[in-house]
Amino acid sequence: MFDNLKEHLKIKWRQYLAASLASYGSLCTGMSMGWTSPVLPQLQRLESSPLPQVPTLQQESWVASLLVLGGLLGPLITVPLSRLVGRRWIIMGSNIPLLLGWLLAGVTTNLETLYVARVMWGCATGMMFATVPIYIGEIAEDKIRGALSAFFLLFINVGFLLAYAIGPFTSYWGLTATGGILSLLYVPCTWYIPETPFYLVYKGKMEEASATLQSLRGTSKEAVQAELEGLQTVVTREYKEPPKIKDLWATRGNVKALGICVFLAMLLQLSGIDVLLFYMEELLSKVGTNLSPSDGTIIMGVVQVVTSCITPLVVDRLGRKLLMWTTSLGLTIFLTLIGVYALMDSYYKYDVTHIAFLPLLCLIVYMILFTLGVGPVPWILVAEMFPVKTKCLAGGICSFMCWLAGFVWTRFFRDVAASYGIYTAFWILAVCCGIGFIFSATLLPETKGKTFDEIQEMLNNNNKTKEVKPVDV
Repeated sequence: MFDNLKEHLKIKWRQYLAASLASYGSLCTGMSMGWTSPVLPQLQRLESSPLPQVPTLQQESWVASLLVLGGLLGPLITVPLSRLVGRRWIIMGSNIPLLLGWLLAGVTTNLETLYVARVMWGCATGMMFATVPIYIGEIAEDKIRGALSAFFLLFINVGFLLAYAIGPFTSYWGLTATGGILSLLYVPCTWYIPETPFYLVYKGKMEEASATLQSLRGTSKEAVQAELEGLQTVVTREYKEPPKIKDLWATRGNVKALGICVFLAMLLQLSGIDVLLFYMEELLSKVGTNLSPSDGTIIMGVVQVVTSCITPLVVDRLGRKLLMWTTSLGLTIFLTLIGVYALMDSYYKYDVTHIAFLPLLCLIVYMILFTLGVGPVPWILVAEMFPVKTKCLAGGICSFMCWLAGFVWTRFFRDVAASYGIYTAFWILAVCCGIGFIFSATLLPETKGKTFDEIQEMLNNNNKTKEVKPVDV
């Protein structure tokens, strides 16, 4: 077993390295997203806050949710530029708002500057979410595409863990400076990633595309010739005309792919992940667990990272459909249990000390399930389901809708909890996950191990035994 793994890594290590370097930026954005969990309590104490006065509940909600609102800017930047400058330069460009956000957060003395910093972080995050999964999908071989795509979420979770582990034990400025330093390291990482072979073929740079394929596959020019010719065929077929927005509904397969991916991208946010990650310390104290909030967040971060290491090993073995319906069903059950616990504790005032471990246990299981399925699978499908001509445009739309759903929920979660009880807020999340379970179990097709053309044939044709020619758009 270990000999096979060693041989596998010896051949594929360049693809793993490129995916890791591209995904490192998500570690930095993960820190910026998890930053609010330890920082919001610090802003309530003037001696540890850069602000002249304690922010209100509404102002804190804006601090948290503006990152998600900034994420809407990412697709608006990446979609027009993707065909002009390529995936590599967009990923490199995400460094600008990322570093600017850390700089503004470090020097802020008022809420307005902090708001702008959060928007800048969100812009960088949105650019990465719209581009990095597509980048990885275009450099990876079909057999390891799912595993490499899971790296993106792994690095995000490492970033959350760093924010959770460092934040409670340092000052506001210490955590912010750490995030800024780690983000500076992303600059050389992005410089050394190659452009994708597909984009190079699209631009007519055949020799460079061949050299990149040889490097990524660790093989000879002759060995990559068939793959290179396949890319040429796809480009010739798909780019007879420049991509247009109407291409997204030019075929039944495109419409199905867009509907599936938009729904799952919104489900990712409507499952409550950003709410839990942004307000982790606050939620752990509200639901009545007897563990300190800072210790609880660190445990949650460790669980996320460990599970993220498992995800690449299972996503190409179990398949996308199985992971989605099982994990969304699990989220429904455990979010419902948290709501029941909170109802008994905060509304009916029952003595629940003998089961005080339940909220943390449910949240741990929630994180495991989310990290295995609901979190990574939508972005893997975005990279797999769309024809190359519409991939960037569709990815931008999915990312935009994901962030829009996330902004609405992170902005108003506290208001719902304050007006109707924290248990009601958790039950709303459970209902969203229940809808996701029904959708995944009945309507989601399996794309595991299939080529892009095979996936398109499956989406465009209900009769799987019938041979279908590729559709010209």
